[in-house]
Formats: sequence, C-alpha cells, structure tokens
Amino acid sequence: MISMLKRFQINLLFLYFCFFGSISFAQWTTDTKSELPESKSDLKNAMQMPVTIGPALEGPVDPGKYFVGPSDVLSVNIWISPPLNFSLTVTPEGTLIVPTVGEIQVADLTLGEAKKKVIAEIKKKYLAGNPSVTLLNPRQITVTVAGAVRYPGKYILYATDRADKAVSEANKITEANKLFQINNLSALEERFQSKRNIRLTRRSGEVIHVDIPKYYATRDVQYNQMLRGGDEVFVPRIDSKKNVFGVYGGVNVQGSFELVEGEHLLDALQLAFGLTARAKADSILLYRYDVETGRQIITVHDFHNMMNDTLRNTAIVAGDRIVVQERPDVRENYKVTVDGEVKYPGTYPLSKDSTKLSTVIEWCGGFTEYASLANAQVYRATVSREDVELEKLLSLRGNISVEDSSYYLIESELHIRHEVVNVDFKKLFVDKNSAEDVYLKDGDFVSVPSIRKTIYVFGQVTNPGNVPFVPDQGYEYYVQKCAGFTDNARKGDVMIIKRSTHQWLVPSETKIEEGDYVWIPKKIERTFAYYMSVISQTAAVITAAVSIALLSIQLNK
Repeated sequence: MISMLKRFQINLLFLYFCFFGSISFAQWTTDTKSELPESKSDLKNAMQMPVTIGPALEGPVDPGKYFVGPSDVLSVNIWISPPLNFSLTVTPEGTLIVPTVGEIQVADLTLGEAKKKVIAEIKKKYLAGNPSVTLLNPRQITVTVAGAVRYPGKYILYATDRADKAVSEANKITEANKLFQINNLSALEERFQSKRNIRLTRRSGEVIHVDIPKYYATRDVQYNQMLRGGDEVFVPRIDSKKNVFGVYGGVNVQGSFELVEGEHLLDALQLAFGLTARAKADSILLYRYDVETGRQIITVHDFHNMMNDTLRNTAIVAGDRIVVQERPDVRENYKVTVDGEVKYPGTYPLSKDSTKLSTVIEWCGGFTEYASLANAQVYRATVSREDVELEKLLSLRGNISVEDSSYYLIESELHIRHEVVNVDFKKLFVDKNSAEDVYLKDGDFVSVPSIRKTIYVFGQVTNPGNVPFVPDQGYEYYVQKCAGFTDNARKGDVMIIKRSTHQWLVPSETKIEEGDYVWIPKKIERTFAYYMSVISQTAAVITAAVSIALLSIQLNK
C-alpha cells in the first residue's frame, strides 16, 4: 500500500513538471517570435553587418586591458537553433544595441567586463544556448600630442595603439607637417625630446608615466599603455647633455640614457638590455663626479649581490657613468683564405697569433704537383675598408718632394690595399727553413699560383705572346721566338718584370724565371718643332758661353 502511494506521488510530480515546462517553453517561443524581425529580410539586415579591415596588431587584444568605446565593432552570437549572429557597433553614447535583447551601456568598460555584461543581459532573455561576444574591429580615437615634438596637434589613431605611436606620428614628416612648419613653428629635433618622462593624461584626469626605452627593454606594458579617446600625450623638452647617465662595456646596448628620478643601477643595466656573455658580473664600475673635490669617485658593484639585496642596488644620479668590465676572449672568428694549387683550397680557422703558415698548408692537404712555390704569396690587409681614406690622408703628412709624390702615392695605395708578407715558400717547404714560417693574421690571403712554364713577351716585338720557358736563356732568346724586334723598338731599354714581386729590372740584374714578363718599349717619336727647339736652346747656350769667354779675354788685356 505504501509503495503504491509513493509511485503515485512520483507520477504526479512528473506530470507537474511536464505541465509547467510546456507552458514556459510556449511563453518563451511566443516572446521570441514577437520580438524577432517581421520578415527574413529584416533579420538579415540586423545580422552580420560588413566588417572593415582593422589596423595591424602587435598580438591578440588583452580583454583585461582594452577599454571599449564608441565605434568599436563587436560580434554578438547567440548559439541557439538556428544561431543568431550580429555585428554591432557601439553607439556614440557608448551603448550596444543587441536585437531582441535591448540597449546595454558598455563605454569605459574593459573588453572583459563588457563581454560579461552583454552575456548576462542575453541570458536574461534566452534561457537556452551559450552566447559569446568578440571584438571584431577596434575603433579609431583622437589623441592630442603636445610639448617638445616636431608637430604638436590632434592625431587619429586606433584604440590598440600605444603612447609611443602617438609620439611617432607627431614626429613624422609629411607634406601637411612641412606646411605647418613653414607657417608656424620650426620643427623641434628629436634629440631635445624626452623619451622617458612622457606624461599621459586621461579624460578622467588620471596621469600615467610613459617610459618608451624601458618598455622596449622590458616589454612591460605599464611603461607604454594603450591609448583611449581624448588622451593627451605631453613630451617634455630635455637637455641632451644633462640629466643623463651612461652605460658602457659588457652590455648589449651601450650609450647614454635619460635619467628618471628614483632609478638604480639595476634599472640602468636593464635599459642597456642586460649583460653580455663576457661581462664580469662582479666588476660593475660606477664613476661619479664629486663636486666638492673635483675628482671621479669609482665604486665596484656585484650584479648578483644587487639582485639579492636591494640595499646594495645603488641609486644613480645625473652624470654617472657605468662601466661593465668584460673577460678577455681570444676565441674570435679569426680566419685565413687559401686559394690556388693546394689540394683543399678554402677558408680555414686561426687562433690569435699562434697559427703558422705551415700548419694551414698542412690542413689544406699540401700543394699539388702544379704549384709554383717561387711565385706563392701571402697578402695582408692591415687597413680596414672604412679607414682607407683616412690612411691616405695620414700618409701625405710627410715632407716629400714634388718628384717623389706621384711615386709615393702609388706605393702607398698598394700598401693600403694589398700588403705582401715577405715569406719564401721554396725555403720554407723545400729547404725546410723554419725561419720563413710566419704567423698568419685574421683576413690573410694565401695565393699559390700554377706553374706557367711560359715567358710572356710584349711591346715592340713582331709577334707578342707566351713563349715556352727554357731555363738559363736570356731575353734575346724569347725576343727571337717572337720574330724579333720591330723597327720602333728601343733595344737598349728592355725590362724584365718579375711575376712574384712585379719588380721592373734590367736584364743584367736578374735571371729570367718561369712566369716572368719581357717588356720592349717603343721609340719616342719627336716632331720637327721639338728638334728646332733643342737646336735653338743649344745655340743660345753656346752663344752665351762664347760671349763670356770673349768678355773675359778683353778684361785680361
């Protein structure tokens, strides 16, 4: 009897829920139908409005830091069947009008707060589904930039832009800004503009400190916050030689930085993007000028001690210089290039002042059978490309005669562009004379040419060209092989040009070796006027000498 009563109560409760559930569903569907647009075209117009392409973003928008305002475009989605999707724009009054739901105040709320508020209002109307709200396009805002910028005024930016963008726009040179400069003020140079003491004032009166270099060094957004409509960015003027401190040595970015009140050593190192791998963390030197004594006071600080004990993190003042010492390291990218007749030509590593020529040639696998050791050279560039012009000017400081200046300029140019290291490859690698084994320097170039087995004869010969080399033969042999001298040859002025040193020598001073050049110059042709000038000058000299002699005879009488 009792079990039957319980069963009856359960069935009665089930019928009660079914009855009232059907009434609620009918009421909900009736309300929904009554508030939906009357036609499909009306609903289509209210849903999915066209969306324009927004600005380039540095990353996803943080709902906790982005503040909603007029002209923001939000996507409101009600996931029922069929789903409702709306692209809605915040009104100039700061409200969001959601079809079938109503008008919701969202201005000056963070995106996260606005989302919660809109979803809560939707859930009051729609019991089923899971609504969502998304920012589609950030709005444009008007920001005022004043103070020490090139072109102060109002600028149109996006609500996702930060304070540094406003300063950048106020310093950007455009045609309109050029006209402003001509008609009003002269543009202020950026070196007089503060980058670390910028003041950002909100419409509410809130004042925020903007520190652009620190933002770049730390990526902490508190130093460079997002802009809002009606903000004013004020850039103070600074003296680039005062109120600054310097950081040098083992840091990633060296230079001088604008001082911000209350900063310490760790802040300065942070602005310099931290210590390098070679930095000595326990040898951070702080140079400070003592006004009373007129001397520099040097104190030594340890980076790790400052990190662990804030009392050791010394405050810095204007004029301080911070030097981070670095450990010496000889493991730099020293290298030498070997080209020509070696088994494995290419670029090889060097150790500073400790790698000899013989070692590198051994790494190259030695010489090939075609290597000309007599003409092999080591070239060295002691002057960098950046210093070539300076070296030329310095080389002209000497007191040289006009006659020597042209020759000196040629030799100086050769020295600057391509020095030759004096080393005899035959003595080193054939005679095993270790005195010729030089230490190579970074950037050296080792050239091992091929054996030519020819002598090149050119100039005033009938058939100039290469002649097979025959040991112990003089230049006459090679001239004869080229069909002899021409009629215009200056036979007494033949020169031998050495292949290895490029010296010009007379035949009696050298022995012809493979690869040398034989040069036969041309007779100098003189015009008739030239000979008449020589004759007239000679006659004048003779006449003067005879006149002096006759005058001397007359005086002796």
